[in-house]
Amino acid sequence: MFSILETHTADVGIEVSGKTLEELFQEAARGWKTLVLENAPTQEHERREIHLRATDINDLLVQWLSELNFFLTAQQWVFHDVVSLAIKTTGKTYRLSAIVAGEPYDPEKHYIYFDIKAVTYHQLNIQYKGGQYTTRVIFDI
Repeated sequence: MFSILETHTADVGIEVSGKTLEELFQEAARGWKTLVLENAPTQEHERREIHLRATDINDLLVQWLSELNFFLTAQQWVFHDVVSLAIKTTGKTYRLSAIVAGEPYDPEKHYIYFDIKAVTYHQLNIQYKGGQYTTRVIFDI
């Protein structure tokens, strides 16, 4: 589950929760999409693989959301949904492998509500308590 936090003139955020890290990351992606595209319709026209590695789980989440943002801003490709996502830990290294679905950006169809410049580390602290992973993610707009 995700919820959108009140916006500030320079940033906007989401609160995210999930029973697993994978669910947390999927919900964070859905939250990012809602912020950026609001209710613009998207479809699965193609799939892309994402492979990321980090020594910190918070950094992995920033990389994950930054990759989705890169697809939109640099490659004009709109994220639709997460097809699969797995997070593995080996020692002190976290590895994410995912397949995401999406389509080419179409200005007639996709309205960009928030232009996200960066995913920040501000208030980002993934915690596990009460059977849930939770965090806040703040985006620079």
